Amino acid sequence: MLLLDNSSPGFERLEQLAVDGVEVRPSGYSLEHQVITHGEIVAAAILEHPDTDAYLLLDSDVCFRTDNTISGLAEELAADPTLFGVQAQWLGPDGDVFRPAPTSGYPHTRIRESIRAAGADSWSEPYEFEVENRAGDRIHPFCALLRNTTALRRTVELFGLSAGLVQSERTGRWWDTLGILTQVMATHGLGWKESAYGVVHFGNVSWDNQWTAEKAAARDRLLADYRGS
Repeated sequence: MLLLDNSSPGFERLEQLAVDGVEVRPSGYSLEHQVITHGEIVAAAILEHPDTDAYLLLDSDVCFRTDNTISGLAEELAADPTLFGVQAQWLGPDGDVFRPAPTSGYPHTRIRESIRAAGADSWSEPYEFEVENRAGDRIHPFCALLRNTTALRRTVELFGLSAGLVQSERTGRWWDTLGILTQVMATHGLGWKESAYGVVHFGNVSWDNQWTAEKAAARDRLLADYRGS
């Protein structure tokens, strides 16, 4: 297992998690960035480990509630050769399943861009275009098992796993992390499925420190429930 951290304060506490089979190291990225670094970090880790059967992607803000969840994902992936990946169900703290729609609550988004070429003194006049927001049209990396294939690794190498968009006058689209991978794998006749197993995922709350205390309290409550105490 490889645990990567974006220069969090208190990294030394994470180092205490390092035991046999677990490597803890900085991702090389800071907490101060203009774009989401998730896809870059995961892509680099995948390319660094070419000789594995599959890649298990986990966000740090997930909580397992059922034994043998990972082995269950592996069994589901092995049972269906038409899958490139299996994703755990996204559970809320109360056990409710959250399934993002392919398009977000804002199905169309306008983007304004301005460009300054290297060495130029000024920015270009800004221009706008519209994209269809396909944020939910993907296998989500919060808890996903990806089969290691040539197609997957070449996609990671050539396109990466970051969010990306197609700029077009009429058919522009935007995808979140692993979204482009999902589309490319579909061209190979491969898809993904939601597992029968689920994990609690505190989506998006990691971005705001005001939720730190609430997250810690929810974590302790869930762990106590899981341990039956």
